[in-house]
Amino acid sequence: MTGTPLLGTTLAEDYAHAGFGGHLEPGVRPALLVVDPARAYTEPDSPLYAAVGDAVAAMLEFREQAATAGIPIYLTRVRYDHADGVLGGLFFRKVPGLACFTEGNPLAEFVDGFAPRRGETVVTKHYPSAFAGTSLAASLTTRGIDTVLIVGLSTSGCIRATALDALQNGFVPIVVRECVGDRHPDPHESNLRDIAAKIGEVYSLTEAHAYLTSLAGEGTIRST
Repeated sequence: MTGTPLLGTTLAEDYAHAGFGGHLEPGVRPALLVVDPARAYTEPDSPLYAAVGDAVAAMLEFREQAATAGIPIYLTRVRYDHADGVLGGLFFRKVPGLACFTEGNPLAEFVDGFAPRRGETVVTKHYPSAFAGTSLAASLTTRGIDTVLIVGLSTSGCIRATALDALQNGFVPIVVRECVGDRHPDPHESNLRDIAAKIGEVYSLTEAHAYLTSLAGEGTIRST
């Protein structure tokens, strides 16, 4: 039987009663993680197409802000060497649309404007989380990173999974609301709500920019 909120309360009140929604204070050594800015989500003929144009534009804007602030920037991409998606295991079987990310498929390439730049790090992944089966956690730890600003696609899949694994690996996850998108507003909003309640922080683009600006003003950002 599916549970329902406590009698006479809203879902927000029920979450508060349960003790969800605590605050994680961001640290002073952030990195930006741009999750899967792939053509598979922006090309109308792709099975994974989603109307995420506004999110992509905001992602580009925030990437520039992060670059100006001088924080480390990571971009993730999904790649499978073979058409059977053996590296994706059960995930590939569950989501046949992942065939878009087979090596050589143009839909697997970065959206225009997201080609990696000098000094940026590309993480190749096979599962939703940017941490699953990759060296991302070790890289962040080596650089002394304490906070991960997360943008990218899609909210209910790779963004949520990445935020959860960031938390579980000891990094404060901050998802930038305008810089993530999904196929439909319902999973987008419900997952942002749950991320804010149970996993990390959800900042507006303005709040995220103010956070970076405050660190730069204090002289605490040190890119390594």
